[in-house]
Amino acid sequence: MREAEMVFFLWFALSGWLFQLVVVAIWVLPLAAFVLIRIVAKNFVIEGACPACKQRFVGYKNQMISCRSCGNVVWKPKSNNGGGGGSGRSSNRSSSGYDDNIIDVEFEEK
Repeated sequence: MREAEMVFFLWFALSGWLFQLVVVAIWVLPLAAFVLIRIVAKNFVIEGACPACKQRFVGYKNQMISCRSCGNVVWKPKSNNGGGGGSGRSSNRSSSGYDDNIIDVEFEEK
């Protein structure tokens, strides 16, 4: 069996397939990995504009995001019905004690 493996390796190396495999591994795979990492990272990030002050915000989808300019809560993840956290608070109350129901209101000046 050793002779067959050696013959296959020599054919693989001398026919040019080994060189092509090395070129693909060195140039194509790192670029593809970079693109795949960016795609996966985009699934965990949320960004947008604050409805109150139009300031841009960026943060992770699994945490509460407040606007740095006006302090409004602009993103809050959906609760997973009592799982984890360990905060001891009721699931319908935030850390400030107010209701979690956030209403987006637009004002029109006359």
